Amino acid sequence: MITSRERVNNAILRKPNDRAPYNFRAEPVVYENIKRAMGLTSDEAVRTWAQSDVRDVGTVYSGGGYGGYSGFGWRDRELGGGVQEDFWGVRRQRVSNSGGEYIEICHFPMQAMAFDEIRNYNWPDPRKIFNFAPLAEMIRKANGNNRYWWMIEGESMYDRSWAVRGMEPFLMDLVGEPELADFILGKMAQFSFEYTRMILDKADGLIDAIGIYNDLGTQNAMLINPQLYREHVKPYQKRYIEMVKSYGTKVFCHSCGAVEPIIADLAEIGVDVVDPLQLRAMRMTPEEMQQKHGNSITLHGGLDTQGFLQKASPATVKGEVQRMLQTLGRDGGYILAGTHLYQADVPVANIAAIHESLRNCA
Repeated sequence: MITSRERVNNAILRKPNDRAPYNFRAEPVVYENIKRAMGLTSDEAVRTWAQSDVRDVGTVYSGGGYGGYSGFGWRDRELGGGVQEDFWGVRRQRVSNSGGEYIEICHFPMQAMAFDEIRNYNWPDPRKIFNFAPLAEMIRKANGNNRYWWMIEGESMYDRSWAVRGMEPFLMDLVGEPELADFILGKMAQFSFEYTRMILDKADGLIDAIGIYNDLGTQNAMLINPQLYREHVKPYQKRYIEMVKSYGTKVFCHSCGAVEPIIADLAEIGVDVVDPLQLRAMRMTPEEMQQKHGNSITLHGGLDTQGFLQKASPATVKGEVQRMLQTLGRDGGYILAGTHLYQADVPVANIAAIHESLRNCA
């Protein structure tokens, strides 16, 4: 019997497969909805029911939703009123809306700092924060009778840069004070290199992919000019990816929004999988995406969570799954997933329709 790890790797390598791999991702409230509807008793039972081939360390060990920097020796400091502070000094607050509960930044520690103050900031050292010694055994235990395709977040140097500086100030730095922007990016890259080496040194070969997470797109265009990305972010990522691949580990790149202008750049520097394929934002059809990029990089996502999965009938969802598999996955090189974590407004019946589609094509 083929394992989940083999299924995902077959897709990446364009080898024959029993079915397309699938990555189930959902907000915690969706896990709870599925448990009630299907009589399941744990988050892992939900992932198994969904036939998810991918496991994200952050999600598995942080109770669904987003993983982030938690565990392995660190827990964000509670400041009261639902506010938490991380080791960068960034503060976040829980915000609830109709789609679920989110954690939003409410304090950017370097927002009002001059360059000299930023140089002298107490920059965190991952070697003094984290201990990944338990990682390999945690994954072995979680695999059970299967061998899942495991990933863990390793780099988010662009997102971490604006998180400490503030979105608008950092974007202004990239244009008006590039030396300052590059200093912050360099510090984030240094942290990412050391942090990721710590993970891979302790993973005993059980981490299949390192995730790089930087949201570079909006609903209409790139968040920054592609040339700014190529000048300031891409060189750091290239060196980082070379380090990751020296361990024989693949690279999973997440960026929401209309990031099609840099997909070729990502393939060039060694990214294996690009996520989440917000085709609506990119103004592309699955057919156009596959034709332009399907031979150079593995595509992950594509199932629209911004209206389609909320409103479509289960039969229509099944049809859309088949369309994705026959276009984006026509020659392999595709991992089925939503364009975001499934939100509270996605009916369980539509998630079940995805499950049934995978079962029928196996």
